[in-house]
Amino acid sequence: VILRNGIQHLIDAAQLLEAEPIDFTIAGPAGIAPEAIASAPGNVRFIGPVSRSLAGALYEDHDLFVLPTLSDGFAITQLEAMAHGLPVVATPCCGEVVEHERNGYLIPPADAPALADAIRRLAREPELIQALGAEAVATSKRFGLDRLAAALIPLGTAS
Repeated sequence: VILRNGIQHLIDAAQLLEAEPIDFTIAGPAGIAPEAIASAPGNVRFIGPVSRSLAGALYEDHDLFVLPTLSDGFAITQLEAMAHGLPVVATPCCGEVVEHERNGYLIPPADAPALADAIRRLAREPELIQALGAEAVATSKRFGLDRLAAALIPLGTAS
């Protein structure tokens, strides 16, 4: 939960959605000032670090995963969320995983109104969440260890 991962834009989007029946759960160690956490709108809940054993239940309890990162080479959390059937709303700054309107939404970096619009649309269309979530599961399977091993083995035999 740091500025580089776009937490300030997520909080701004949550503020734009405060009148909607949408709640945000923010998990992970806080790397922002306690004052920033305290000033977040009432629809935002910070829960701190989550153990690996509880992460699956957290994904299962939510409808989508949001990663408004400004700079992240490849965020494994987006694949974890997808493996649990969650569509992902992300920026193009975290690897080529999210395919716009196929398994989630891509929004421009640092654009809280676009982030709020994507979340609002998904919240209002549960059948869209289901469809994107099904594609998200399929996407997550493309990144499994068996697929990675199959891709790397030929590289080890090249002369």
